[in-house]
Amino acid sequence: MGIFEAVFKRSKKEHSTPQGASTVEELFEELNELFIKKRRVSDYLIDLKNREEEIKKFQTLDKEDIEKLNILANRAKDIEEQKQNLRGRLIKNNKSLYLISQYEDDLPNLIKEMYESEKKLKETDRNIFYLEEEKEELLVEREMLLKGYQFLKTFSIIFVVVIAVCALITSALMQVLREAIWVYLSLFGTLLIFFLAGILYSKDRIDSELNKNVILQQKAVRYLNKSKIRYFHQTRYLEFQYEKLGVDSASKLEMYYNRYIKNKDNEKKYLQLNHLLSDIEEKMIEVIKNKGIDIEYIENLADWAVAPKKVNAIKVLKADKQKTEDQLQALMTYEEALWKEIFAMQESEETKKIIDYKIEEYNKRTSKYLDKVNEDA
Repeated sequence: MGIFEAVFKRSKKEHSTPQGASTVEELFEELNELFIKKRRVSDYLIDLKNREEEIKKFQTLDKEDIEKLNILANRAKDIEEQKQNLRGRLIKNNKSLYLISQYEDDLPNLIKEMYESEKKLKETDRNIFYLEEEKEELLVEREMLLKGYQFLKTFSIIFVVVIAVCALITSALMQVLREAIWVYLSLFGTLLIFFLAGILYSKDRIDSELNKNVILQQKAVRYLNKSKIRYFHQTRYLEFQYEKLGVDSASKLEMYYNRYIKNKDNEKKYLQLNHLLSDIEEKMIEVIKNKGIDIEYIENLADWAVAPKKVNAIKVLKADKQKTEDQLQALMTYEEALWKEIFAMQESEETKKIIDYKIEEYNKRTSKYLDKVNEDA
């Protein structure tokens, strides 16, 4: 069950466990993961903006240019019909494979990250389930303790009555037995002391267990709330990646990626036929470059139609960019909440030095990462 099960099992014997170094480690581990996620989403957002600028350039084409491009595209379509028997294995005609092909370079790392995120999500879900059960058990335990307290109270009253009756009987017997009664009184006194000690000990234990129960319930609620917040953000990030990549799990993404790699090899079979299309492509590129649009190649040559496809591409891209910006904002909000929790813990002398060290370590790590990214760029 992770940290929570260990905490609660230990707390039943030792309920005053502080939020120490382990909590700080968890928070900074979450921050490090969040930093990588933010960089990935930020890079994707920059890529979307660049693609948006590139698409907008096509608005400079006039009607005559579009007509020329469409004529050339129709010629290319005639050539493509000769490749119809092989078309089914082309990546561009498989929606799922074509979608993930746009993130080919990032996919190996992204698959690992998504597997790890799914693992953490399941762990968080198990923790929530465990905490809910623990909370219910604590409530049942409290009810049992209160019943025990009530039983002890009733027993004490009965015991007092019994003592009173015994006292009366003893008084009567003192008149009859005289000296022998002291033996019985000694035995009765000894038993009375043991009974009283047992009652006081039981009361003290019940009071102690009730106090422990209250503390454990407070811990359960606190950890449960934290786990639900973590579960929400983990779910939201995974749903964002699922929607972006057109999958519903990391295993399906890996399956698509393996299929993509396999089908990618089939592209070699198209080299000879594609050579026939290269001349048409060059002519189309020449028309486009005459309008000052920098382009190296045209994707989906045979089906290429400038006006409708580019307008639609702008709409889809803007929607994708908005979702990406929302996801980035959500990650930043969650990061801010984590920092607030860290700064709140920094007020404690017990964790201040650990947190200062972790902040310095975190800043160095992020600086090295950013320097490496800048060098690669």
